[in-house]
Amino acid sequence: MSVALAALDAVVRVTGPNGERTIPFAEFHRLPGDRPDLDTTLQPGELITSVDLPPPLFAKHSKYLKVRARASFAFALVSVATALQMNGNTVKSARIALGGVAHKPWCANATEQALLGKPLNRSTLQSAAALAVQGAQLQRDNAFKVALAQRAIVRAVQQAGGVA
Repeated sequence: MSVALAALDAVVRVTGPNGERTIPFAEFHRLPGDRPDLDTTLQPGELITSVDLPPPLFAKHSKYLKVRARASFAFALVSVATALQMNGNTVKSARIALGGVAHKPWCANATEQALLGKPLNRSTLQSAAALAVQGAQLQRDNAFKVALAQRAIVRAVQQAGGVA
């Protein structure tokens, strides 16, 4: 669910000793850095009071795709949440987040930007998907995820856009 909430620009509302604040969902989870014991940006004593979604601009063109090694209850090797606003076959707005590729949901901002104003054809999708994995830090056991993530993005966006 975290990947979909990141793609849909959800906002986490929290209350704590210093009052109320909002956290964009894409900033709620954090990378380990020098504090691998902290998974979120919650401060001590804060409690989540709600998770708010923006108006449903993407309801007609959305897709969640989970790629896994087996069919039941397996963690995703890669997942993609995508939501599009379309003008015919042209992308008016795009939101794409990946799961299984980082310690937190990974927003594919460069991919989203590359799709704007473009038709959903294979060439455009493959070029845009490649941007999502630029700079990926590969390890011996996860290098396969680069190609897998790109293929999953193409498939999820095609399905969301109704061109699969």
